Amino acid sequence: MKKFIINIGLMAMLLLTACDSAIERYPLDVPDASTFYTNETEIQGGVNACYSFIVSPGNGYLSPEYSWDALSDVVFIRGGGFAQNNLMSVLDYKEGYFRTLWLSMYQGIGRCNLMLEKIEANKGNITADKVKQFQGEVYFLRAYYYLRLINMFGDVVYLDKPVTSVSEGKTVTRSPKADVLQKIYADFDKSADLLSTSTIKTLGRVTSGAALSYKARAALQNNDWATAATAAKSVIDSRKYSLMPSYATLFTETVVNSTTNTEQIFTQGHLVTANNQTAFVQYTGSRAAGGWSVIVPTQNMIDSYHCTDGKDISASPLYDKNEPYKKRDPRMRFSLVLPGDLWGDYVYETRKDKPTTLNSLNVSVKNLDSYATTEFTSFTGYLIRKYYDYKYKSNQAKCENPFMLCRYAEVLLTYAEAKIELGQIDADCLKAINDVRARADVNMPTVASGLSKDEMTKIVRYERKVELFNENLRWQDLLRWKRAEVVLARPIFGRPVLGEFSVYPAVTFDESGDPVYSDAAYVPHPSTDYRVLIRTNFNKNRDYLWPIPETELSLNPSLGQNAGWE
Repeated sequence: MKKFIINIGLMAMLLLTACDSAIERYPLDVPDASTFYTNETEIQGGVNACYSFIVSPGNGYLSPEYSWDALSDVVFIRGGGFAQNNLMSVLDYKEGYFRTLWLSMYQGIGRCNLMLEKIEANKGNITADKVKQFQGEVYFLRAYYYLRLINMFGDVVYLDKPVTSVSEGKTVTRSPKADVLQKIYADFDKSADLLSTSTIKTLGRVTSGAALSYKARAALQNNDWATAATAAKSVIDSRKYSLMPSYATLFTETVVNSTTNTEQIFTQGHLVTANNQTAFVQYTGSRAAGGWSVIVPTQNMIDSYHCTDGKDISASPLYDKNEPYKKRDPRMRFSLVLPGDLWGDYVYETRKDKPTTLNSLNVSVKNLDSYATTEFTSFTGYLIRKYYDYKYKSNQAKCENPFMLCRYAEVLLTYAEAKIELGQIDADCLKAINDVRARADVNMPTVASGLSKDEMTKIVRYERKVELFNENLRWQDLLRWKRAEVVLARPIFGRPVLGEFSVYPAVTFDESGDPVYSDAAYVPHPSTDYRVLIRTNFNKNRDYLWPIPETELSLNPSLGQNAGWE
């Protein structure tokens, strides 16, 4: 592999292809891209490398795989750094994470462009089925990386072949987001077609269904309702996927790894031997179980779950402030650890006036999750249950549990939302929502026909918030709905440290079903209590896009900067 000339943004395209007569001779003990990737084994390795940035890059506890929702109102990261600064709108275009994301996506794109070139050049050395398989996977991955780029940065540089010189990389310009989106669609279509007859079902490998599902996601995230509905309907009509019967077990390692899991569409696996393990259990675990309780759900999310009659907690007669977790949408308990739950060997409780708790033998023991014991317990008073596996309790930084990056429930909700936006609230639209709500252990009330577009919009947004909690879609939803300037201008709340819910003001909800708080009514009450974790801010004239990184502008000023970030 020839020398990488400059490690900045688009120059990452040079990683596999750059040439310079003064330096290309060294090192001599690694492959040269001009002579490598000539047979099936080598090209398979190159295709594998194209997957490297699927869940990259992370930033401390912030991960696109399992905590991206912390950029929104439903998850909070203690000491969250970038996530909290983003919520408070205090970052500038010099922030390093913007560059890291930009660079990672273009490294992925550079690998994809090189491999598409190598596959085409070496067709004669590979079986026809393998050519289609390799091309199908790489077209998907290139579209995947470009989708993340346009969602974050808007207009971006579009390149569909390797960059071979520094001068070329330094003179490129940005293409309109709408034009790049069309090219993303085309790549997903090519992927779906090439993989339509593939029999490879290895966990984590791209499939035709994944390509169509991500095309539907791309269209939805860019308010292209017709394309979203058509792509989602293709996935539904393929009958390759169906909802699993139990939401409670859906996110367990056993079910995700099972060949009988009919709901997963695209999954990221983890293996210690592959050195891609995570520390998810450590970050989300209780202090009593040796975890750090860093990534936690917010009170805003807790209050969002409806009661079992389908009404929010301000309207339902089933809601009792003295027993706030009872008679609620079952997905709340399946997704979260709540005060009073037996979690592992202990009854979970963070209140400062609860220095002891009961263990599984009903014996009183020291409460390691109480604020009286440690200030580093969950700052909200809750934990994430979804994907947590106690099997990693003794080795919490080496978790191998896989994460579903796309599943069939999302496709159904994408289809329903697109149909609603198109004004096509028909039987198919209702069925898509009701199938999700009617899962055996969820069984929320059926959505009846005859509701208005506004009423249906409110319902489908609720379903996305609850069904897809902490599946890394909430922030993008708020952006595309233009709701970020509303929701992310409200405080992020946690559970009272001492105070009782019964003495706190009633929660109200806005026209979209999101909770509304007056933080002045909560603080202080009592004076030793707190409830507000962070007072967010959102600059609607700037924050719907992230900035072009400083380093990119220094290399190529013609890229220009996004509005408000100058």
